[in-house]
Amino acid sequence: MQLHNDTITILKNFAMINPSIAFSPGTQLQTIAPSKVILAKAKIKDSFPTTGAIYDLSRFLGVVSLFEKPEFEFTETQVIIKGVAQTVNYTFADPSMILTPPTDKDLTIDKPDIDLDIPGAKITAVLKAAAVMQLPEVALMCDGAVVYLQALDSKNPSSDDYKQELRDWVDQTTFKIIFKTENFKMMPYDYNLKIQSHIAQFTCLSDTRPGLIYWIAAEANSTFGD
Repeated sequence: MQLHNDTITILKNFAMINPSIAFSPGTQLQTIAPSKVILAKAKIKDSFPTTGAIYDLSRFLGVVSLFEKPEFEFTETQVIIKGVAQTVNYTFADPSMILTPPTDKDLTIDKPDIDLDIPGAKITAVLKAAAVMQLPEVALMCDGAVVYLQALDSKNPSSDDYKQELRDWVDQTTFKIIFKTENFKMMPYDYNLKIQSHIAQFTCLSDTRPGLIYWIAAEANSTFGD
């Protein structure tokens, strides 16, 4: 079998969250950050035929990049990558060495305190500003009338900040939901955002990325309401 380019793209993104990954038969990939503050899952266009675990995902992707149009043969202990005149036998890691998301229940947000859509362009702009201005956090904040996405340093009230207006807010609720900038690992798409109990669920709105969802834990100094 061949792996679709979209699958490789998802794996590259997930390597930014956790350097290792384990997979099961089927069309779903998922990962969790070593800090356990980021969890992500995606539906892919390929179907893995076996279980497997890769300890150094970036290394594996580097090996794949050595091939122009590789064929993949999955066994119980390894994946064999074949090109026109080249072959790599890549041995799976022991699954016990890899931190994997819990499988006993799905993380869902049924009764969100906040529910809105965020354009990917505005997420990208705020992250760029955070990098340029060396701001360690991103916040979804509302002054009671307008919701903003903001780059800031919440521990230094006198520091500079940057914000992008998202939408009007009609119920006059105020909030500031704070995340570490380093935890914004989402791919650059539009998202629906639901927040409940300091957990944010980013669901990709792009038709080309069905089933791509990230969950990110908000910081303890986040506030909602008065």
